[in-house]
Amino acid sequence: MLLSTRTSARGFATTCRALAGSTGPVDSRAVVFAEHGDPTRVLKSHRYRLAKLDKGQVRLRFELGAINPADINVIQGVYPSKPQVREDIGAEPLSIMGNEGVATVEGFEEDGTVEGRLKIGDRVVMGAPQLGTWQSHANLPHASLIPLPSDAELSLRQAATLAINPPTAWRMLSDFIPLNPEHSDAATKGKKKQWVIQNGANSAVGQAVIQLAREWGVGTINLVRDRPSVNELKSYLHSLGADHVLTYDEFLSRENNTRAKVKEWIGRDGEMRLALNCVGGKETAEMAKLMSMDGKLVTYGGMAKTALALPPSLFIFRKLTSTGFWLSNWTQTHPQERQTMMRSLAELVAQGKLKEPETEVVELAGSDAEVAEKMSGVMKRIEEGRGKKILLHWRDE
Repeated sequence: MLLSTRTSARGFATTCRALAGSTGPVDSRAVVFAEHGDPTRVLKSHRYRLAKLDKGQVRLRFELGAINPADINVIQGVYPSKPQVREDIGAEPLSIMGNEGVATVEGFEEDGTVEGRLKIGDRVVMGAPQLGTWQSHANLPHASLIPLPSDAELSLRQAATLAINPPTAWRMLSDFIPLNPEHSDAATKGKKKQWVIQNGANSAVGQAVIQLAREWGVGTINLVRDRPSVNELKSYLHSLGADHVLTYDEFLSRENNTRAKVKEWIGRDGEMRLALNCVGGKETAEMAKLMSMDGKLVTYGGMAKTALALPPSLFIFRKLTSTGFWLSNWTQTHPQERQTMMRSLAELVAQGKLKEPETEVVELAGSDAEVAEKMSGVMKRIEEGRGKKILLHWRDE
């Protein structure tokens, strides 16, 4: 059996087996839950026998499974998209967690199509929601996978964080106000410089927004929560291409006279018709007040868990539109466009124009009790907002 080792740009090594034609049963491990609840309590580690492949299915070895904030809501049972309840992997019905990650193709069962799309050793990301990326192996239909372009040399960490946050940023910068040159029409070219204001700017989506906006010549005003290391955070966001970074307190301060500063930053030759909101609350209402005529306020999250109240005058006199965005809805109706977008994003990452968020790899190994304890600690850190974006890797035993 041939054994090959690949190493990511940050030094994380993974071992993948070249198993051409391997379609039989295999042992797998997964992070699962039997019932919704507290993420620090309900997650379990589960071992099971993965069945022989059916026609059109692909055998995957997951290299990294990403943990996103929405995964917490999935475990709690308050997210609209939920993983399948599996009755074929254990004595009780279980759901395998994980919505984002990167996997290596280890085998497939030919059906006349899959063999033309994939080959052994290809790296793939998930093209459908809630496929269960927090497991070591999986049998998935080839139509639910997006092969990464072989000419884009991505590290495992880059690939594992490519499928959700960068596409969300891309679509929000493309679909509401024509900011993306690839999607602009002739009527918008040569007009005023466009600006975007966003909260949650240090989130993975926010960082992608900053970098794509820089690439497309769009200015950004970015709001973040205050913290002891806020100056370091501001410097980091500026290094990604942010034009201006303010804490929420600075943004809301009357003494700071933010409205006058924003007008000065944008100038007469610019306009700000797009605001991106993942927080809610008073800060978002103040963002909307700074927007130009015919502005679009796009909400894709509500981390503050407070209602969003907007003055009627913004709708009546400024023709504001307030709408929402969820990537899962968009992908259901744009499968081919998603493939094209993912290739463009992969090229930007490979060129160093789009950096992945800072990540930490957590290796899972040992007994089921040990893995469950480790996952409990990981969930607690995430709920407290501590640390980097977590990527899970099942260590070979």
